[in-house]
Amino acid sequence: MKVKIKFPWRFIDSSYYRSLINYPPKDVKFLGVERSYVKVIDSPKLFTFQKRVKTFLRKTAELIKIPNITFTTTLNFDLIHCAHCLLLNNFPWVVDVEHYWTFSASSNISYSKFGKFIIRKILRKNNCKKILPWTHAAGTTIKDALRDKEINNKIEVVYPAIPAAKLINAVKTKKTTLLFIGRYFYQKGGLFALEVFKKLKQKYDCRCILISLTIPKYLKEKYGDFVEIYDSVSEDVLFNEIYPSSDIFIYPGFSDTFGFSLLEAMSFGIPIVTVDGFARKEIVENGKNGFVIERPNDIRIYRIGKKERKVINEIVEKASILIESSSLRRKMGKYGRMLVEKGRFSIKERNKKLKEIYEEAIRY
Repeated sequence: MKVKIKFPWRFIDSSYYRSLINYPPKDVKFLGVERSYVKVIDSPKLFTFQKRVKTFLRKTAELIKIPNITFTTTLNFDLIHCAHCLLLNNFPWVVDVEHYWTFSASSNISYSKFGKFIIRKILRKNNCKKILPWTHAAGTTIKDALRDKEINNKIEVVYPAIPAAKLINAVKTKKTTLLFIGRYFYQKGGLFALEVFKKLKQKYDCRCILISLTIPKYLKEKYGDFVEIYDSVSEDVLFNEIYPSSDIFIYPGFSDTFGFSLLEAMSFGIPIVTVDGFARKEIVENGKNGFVIERPNDIRIYRIGKKERKVINEIVEKASILIESSSLRRKMGKYGRMLVEKGRFSIKERNKKLKEIYEEAIRY
């Protein structure tokens, strides 16, 4: 089966599509993008440049007020898989989406009266066979925004997946190693992670690592005595040295619709301490593969006040439990790895569902 992947942007910077293209369902060939074309950016300068270009394009799109609409001029395939976009061709297609608003370049477009009209009209077409939200939380945003039974019947959740990491015998020290990774420093809870690390270093003889493409220079200087801070590391270093030597993953993650670094940590058998939000509890089951801290309303990500301090203290409390119990770390890590190796976030499970969806889409 030949499936063409259509993207609304030329910037393809997502672990979702890299995994999909590199590990396709059996007997499915993806057209429209080469395997090497999908690359997750790890250069601070390139990441900043891309971010600025995306912001410019997003603002331009808001002036036009049109959702992510696309079409194709060639038809040498069986099905089209749209990535966060809407197809105009009269040809069978499915679409994956991480949140309702990502049908457009901006939530201002998707939630506008005109935006909803266009999105609803295209999704209701008979040749739109399936809508594939990444999570149940994402599916709910579509249902709440459009309130359309015909569209609701097309929704089927297909969780993202990554390959299970090859476990290697990394050099382990007696110190417990805690890790935070987040390209968008503040949005991913980087400031909270730094405060957590500072408190834990004062309490335990532990190692703390923070990796972020966008951490401000003054914070590097302020926390440098407590934390090993990196703008970026190569994938080789990350997957062969840092993840294998880490014991606990600290990830507040305030702006995520998903959070692929959570799956990466789980893949290496690392328990997680995180903060609730959107689909977080679909990924981290509290008490099973990590701990989920309840999130207060109106939490600030750029400054630490009383409300934020409470969250930090709760993360420290849960991380302390894991630091003091290697058996609990192993138990939680084992369950998390199972979810990636053969559970709902496994390549096998995702490909099984996608293959069935693709075959059904071209059958009717």
